[in-house]
Amino acid sequence: MSDVLHEVEEVVEDVIHEFTDALHEEEDSIAHSHHPKLEHWILLGRNITVSLAVLLFAVSLFHVPGYAILKAVAYFFGAAAYFSEILLMTDCFSQKVPHQEMFMAYCFGPMYILLGLSYLLSH
Repeated sequence: MSDVLHEVEEVVEDVIHEFTDALHEEEDSIAHSHHPKLEHWILLGRNITVSLAVLLFAVSLFHVPGYAILKAVAYFFGAAAYFSEILLMTDCFSQKVPHQEMFMAYCFGPMYILLGLSYLLSH
């Protein structure tokens, strides 16, 4: 049993290490941008909207009353997160980024809006 706990502990430590490394990389890229203070707030907003989207999607899985509205709002938060990601990647539209790097954000942002609208209109 202690071997399993030890393995779980190692996996959790690895995940935390990877997460903190990713945060440092994002902070480093923001430090070199043209709008570092604004991008810091955009990054914070993106992380909040992603967290809220995950929370709302998780709650909606239990088919609580109004679950369709929860999913719609979660999709809208997801779309906001993709828009924030576009702002971060393009340095608030001041840098041109190859379309192949932006393809997912360009497709999924509008798709999330459409999915949110479909949930609102279907229920």
